[in-house]
Amino acid sequence: MAVPALFPSGSSAAVEIVLNGNDCFVSDMGLGQAEAEMQGASTFYDFAARKAIERFGVGYDGLSIFVVRTSLDQIETAISVVANASVNAASTAIYRALEEREKTKSEELFRKVSRAFGQSSVAREEEVIGREAAWPAHNVVTIEDRKIIFEYVTENQISIASKFMMFSDLSKSSRSYSLNSVVSNIDKLGAKGAMLADVSYVMQIAANDDDFRRRGLAA
Repeated sequence: MAVPALFPSGSSAAVEIVLNGNDCFVSDMGLGQAEAEMQGASTFYDFAARKAIERFGVGYDGLSIFVVRTSLDQIETAISVVANASVNAASTAIYRALEEREKTKSEELFRKVSRAFGQSSVAREEEVIGREAAWPAHNVVTIEDRKIIFEYVTENQISIASKFMMFSDLSKSSRSYSLNSVVSNIDKLGAKGAMLADVSYVMQIAANDDDFRRRGLAA
């Protein structure tokens, strides 16, 4: 049974209902774990699931999230909490995996940008001001009064959406920013990733030091 709760991939959560007289067993059939695995976040799922079941008051057996016994009168509530716990566990695991991947790649990018511009000119992380908000930017090069920002962006839609939001706001600022999205493979970004080109310059992390220097000085 599909329910109105969405996983990060955009697919709907679903539950299985097994009747036993007037009681029901409700399970996510391991779909939360499957979602995390498809997004490369299986390592983080177990911890996320155990946190989710504490929050939602459901069960977890290492694979599925479930309610063991609920009455027919409470079936809608059981469906809702199981589905939402499943989505929460998968989303948390995926976000945690995304953070780890971004951290590793951002460190690689920091070393590359430091070689290109000199480490004294590069901040690993710095708060920058957009038109509407302040943002924690990474790999920020300062040349006179200009800020050149090189943000690593993964292929995950959460990463793409968060960087798009930040760059959109920074691009509207009165301050002088050079905004650059650095990715592993431009061809794999797809349509959503292509939106980054509307608010930033998109380049691959494999670019050499001269490419980074040219990009920083050109914009």
